[in-house]
Amino acid sequence: MVSAILGGITGAILAPFLPHALDKLISCLVEYLSSDEPSSSSEVDKHQQLENEQEALEDANIKLKIMQDEVRKLHKRDKKNMRLIHINNKLRDVGYEIQDLEADLEYMELQRKVEEINLQDEAADMSQSKRPKRLFWFSWITGQSSNKRRRLSSSVSTDDIVNRMRTIVKQINCIDSEMTTEIKVDQLFQQIALNGVYDPWGQHQVKKNHGRETTSSIKERKIYGRNMEIKRLTELLTTPVNCVGNISVVSISGMGGIGKTALAEFFFNSQEIQDHFDKRVWICVTDNYDRFRIIKEIIDLLSINDDIKFPHDTTSLDILETKLKRSLKGKKFLLVLDDVWSSEWQQLLDSLRSTQAEIVTILVTCRNPKVLEGLDINDGIYLEGLDDEECWLFFLNCVFADENSDNYPKKLLSIGWQIMKKLNGSPLAVKTVGRTLGHSLTEKHWQDLLKSDLWKLENDENDIMSVLALSYYHLPQHLQLCFAFCSVLPKNFEFDRLSIIDMWIAHGYVHENGSSSKTMRDIGREYYDELVAMGFFNNNLRVLKLPNRYILPSLFYNLKELQEWNLFKDDNTIHSMWDCPIFLVKRGGNNIISKLRNMNELRGSIVINGLENIDTVEEGMKAKLKEKCHIDVLTLCWKDTVDGCKHVVQEEVLEVLQPQPNLNYLFIDGYMGSKSPSWLMILQKLQTLYLFECRNWASLPAALGLLPSLETLVLSSITNITIEGDDTVTHMFTSLEFLALKKATVSFEGMSLSSSSSLSSSLTTACCHKLFPRLQSLIVEECDGVNGLPWQMLSSLKTLKINASRGLQGQVPGCLQNLKSLTSLKIKGLKIENTNMRAQQQLGGLVQNLRHLNIECCENMGFLLDVLLPIPSLQTLTISKCGGPISLSALGHLSFLTHISLEEVEIKVEDVTPVFPSLQTLTLADASMKVTVEDVTPVFPSLQTLTLKKASMKVIVEDITPVFPSLQTLRLVNASMKVTMEDVTPVFPSLLFLKLKEASMIFQNMSSSSLETTQNLNHFRKLTNVRIACHEVNGFHWPLFSTLEHLYIINSPGMDDHLLPGCLNAFSALTILQLTGAKIKTFHAELMATPNALRHLYLQDCNELLSVEGLHALLSLGSLSIIKCPQLRTLSMKQITKQGVFLPKLSYIYIWSCENLESLPA
Repeated sequence: MVSAILGGITGAILAPFLPHALDKLISCLVEYLSSDEPSSSSEVDKHQQLENEQEALEDANIKLKIMQDEVRKLHKRDKKNMRLIHINNKLRDVGYEIQDLEADLEYMELQRKVEEINLQDEAADMSQSKRPKRLFWFSWITGQSSNKRRRLSSSVSTDDIVNRMRTIVKQINCIDSEMTTEIKVDQLFQQIALNGVYDPWGQHQVKKNHGRETTSSIKERKIYGRNMEIKRLTELLTTPVNCVGNISVVSISGMGGIGKTALAEFFFNSQEIQDHFDKRVWICVTDNYDRFRIIKEIIDLLSINDDIKFPHDTTSLDILETKLKRSLKGKKFLLVLDDVWSSEWQQLLDSLRSTQAEIVTILVTCRNPKVLEGLDINDGIYLEGLDDEECWLFFLNCVFADENSDNYPKKLLSIGWQIMKKLNGSPLAVKTVGRTLGHSLTEKHWQDLLKSDLWKLENDENDIMSVLALSYYHLPQHLQLCFAFCSVLPKNFEFDRLSIIDMWIAHGYVHENGSSSKTMRDIGREYYDELVAMGFFNNNLRVLKLPNRYILPSLFYNLKELQEWNLFKDDNTIHSMWDCPIFLVKRGGNNIISKLRNMNELRGSIVINGLENIDTVEEGMKAKLKEKCHIDVLTLCWKDTVDGCKHVVQEEVLEVLQPQPNLNYLFIDGYMGSKSPSWLMILQKLQTLYLFECRNWASLPAALGLLPSLETLVLSSITNITIEGDDTVTHMFTSLEFLALKKATVSFEGMSLSSSSSLSSSLTTACCHKLFPRLQSLIVEECDGVNGLPWQMLSSLKTLKINASRGLQGQVPGCLQNLKSLTSLKIKGLKIENTNMRAQQQLGGLVQNLRHLNIECCENMGFLLDVLLPIPSLQTLTISKCGGPISLSALGHLSFLTHISLEEVEIKVEDVTPVFPSLQTLTLADASMKVTVEDVTPVFPSLQTLTLKKASMKVIVEDITPVFPSLQTLRLVNASMKVTMEDVTPVFPSLLFLKLKEASMIFQNMSSSSLETTQNLNHFRKLTNVRIACHEVNGFHWPLFSTLEHLYIINSPGMDDHLLPGCLNAFSALTILQLTGAKIKTFHAELMATPNALRHLYLQDCNELLSVEGLHALLSLGSLSIIKCPQLRTLSMKQITKQGVFLPKLSYIYIWSCENLESLPA
């Protein structure tokens, strides 16, 4: 979008010069000189010449860095200084020459290394003449046969290198002389400016703050193409959902010139916002944040109508905050912070929290979403460019103002369309260019502009040039370089993330930090993510593949300066050379594993598939994985095929596929050997080990438990494996945090303390041994056997999941004893055996800190609950598909229980339902519950969300106590609720949201013999949002929902012309109405008289709808959407006007797929 526009300014304003170009050149020269030993007197002379030029380059490098810094400073002060731009262009040209020279030096070094490889190969051929000759690693690209000597021909000579170095130094010295003069001129101009006579840089007067300033005054009469954003922001500003205390933050972010301020102005001045808030203040923050100034401006604007003005000379922040409290106490306050550049503005939150305002809503506009980091209360939108249709309408308005564009030639409009497309939906660009075109409405003028560089327009303070340049100048220099590089790519070019990062690395724009362990790619990813976050990139992906049919050899040898390349072979031998490579091994041909031999610069991760096709140890050794020191993640894959190598061969092959010692992640898949490779025990930095479908793997040696960095161990689909311990070692698996055992039989040997004479002895021994001291998560799934696991050692375990593992049936629940850190427990598909738990409970109790318990598909669940439910700390309980009844009385004593979910369980009917004082969420699925209330204490005093799915609930209230005093959300899905109570008892006094899907609700009066539905009591005093999806809606008593603001009736064919009047006549406060699948034919004016506050009307799949003639009664209507209503024939002006006056707030009409619609308003 706007990033494409901004790309054009990097060359026109100030293309950044590569900051470390000479550093790299000098480094290459030093490396070349240190590795090149002269063998003749002439070579000694050339060697000396290079050393002399090295000293000259080092001196020039210092000058270059100083000049670069000065150019940036001076250009930021005066962007029209053509002398300075000329100097910068010279620097840029020198930079290109430096890069060319650096590439030639690197090429010469590469040539020397190739010669060394040649010599090594010749020596190997002499000693092993019977073996096949080595293939150079890119021989499959060049197509050369292996018996030809490799050579990188070069036309670069030492004399040429020396002469080019001297030329570069001379150019730098000349530019430095020009720069010295320019600095003196700037110093003179600064002195003139300080004297206050005039501004030498072209301004009318000297200003302390040259930043952009905005106000709340509306500058645009109409907002184009932002209907969805307006709807979303209206909801966020008037009904905030993420509030902390009394603070709500809403953000509008996006590139410069995208329309953030205009949209904020629209809301600040809208009547709806003015009516909603008691106080409103607009502050332009800019990049010069000052907390004192902003609070003082807020107070000044709040007290603008006060008779006694606040003293302007106060310097006390405490006095300001005291005044702010008095001004906002009990008020609804909207604060707009426009053009925010840093997160410092969040300091205001502390001042605003203490104001005792009813609500403080802060609307922030920013370019960089990072200014919102750390906020848990932020909601907002990111503005993209306008679509072509809306952009064209805005373009015509900017060009022709109030004139009709149809009065002008079609060819002129055609040129205008082409110009508009160049602007990529940027409203500010459209406004700037449109006004320029409007000065001369001739084809010649417009053609000239179309063919010229749009960025040579005057860049006045509010035009596109300076506004977009501001975003660019706020980038750090290393990001300016990366973005400037992308600006030379074709328009709308889409690239994948890693490709562009590799190109940055290749061009020297990414720099390693010597004190950091991050790779160049890691740093490049950070650069990329920063640019994405600031809106400079659209994150689309497209990969350009180079087909195998291209003739590469001649091309390849001429690309001396190629630093990054990405090739895809049709046979998928190697999918990518720089992204995560997947190497497929095949028998014979060019797909042998020895191809990997010299690929020692591979980085990150690699997957090697088809290892079953390696038949000999010698073949596997040729991969030389140990020498690939940049590989962090290694995946080795075998397939169990008929013609695959034997298991013993696989063991030998795995042994020789030893990776580099600093490997972090190892995944082994399908290995059919039984032995562990010896090198597994020396990977001191290994963090993750994953063994999958290695069915015959017999054991993991005790040395594995001594690896200091191992954090994750996953064993899956292994027939019978032993994890060995060592009784002589007191500390094992000291860093392991996650252990998963899946579809395996696992034995732990040398770790059990059961041989001790008593339980107390075991506990004493456990104090001396540290096995799994940091294990936090344990998963056991579908394991037939788990033997010898030292449960008593797992003192740090927080999460335990057991799923259908017969190997643990005799160990649960006894194994849970003394897991004092356990907070989450899930048991599924387990038959629980009765054991005597009393002695164990006396020794400290089971899982005393458990907070989350999930039991599913378990037999003998009653015993398990008897053991676990006495835990007072339990907060969430989920029981699903378990036999045996659940007693609510057993749950009632859990005072901290906040969430209960019961699915396919029998709930015991009791005379009186116990009180659940902390319960906030209750879910019933395929279950039924009867709630009986006799006391004045509510059963669910804190319940906020109740969900019934294929369930039923009967509520009997024998007192005047409200059953659900705090309930805010009620969902009934294929469910029913029946409430019997006294006539004076409101059932849902706090309910805000109600969802009914094929559900029913019945309210019965206890004192009525006929048990008729009560109609004289409002059970929904605060209900504002109802969503109904029921085939039949005839039984609803709509007057119960009189406070409703949002009504959604979806897929309800029972809603027809007979029921709709009774529905709508009850809703005087309704603002949003959606009808989907309703059998209505028309809207009469009388029908729409009651919901006169309606702002949004949405009709979809109303197959019998003929007209909407009564809409003119909806004076508040702002948007109308009619979708897939095939019988609708007309939408006339009469329907959307009242007495000839267009509905005053109607700004959005959307009609789609109404195929019989014949006319629209003129």
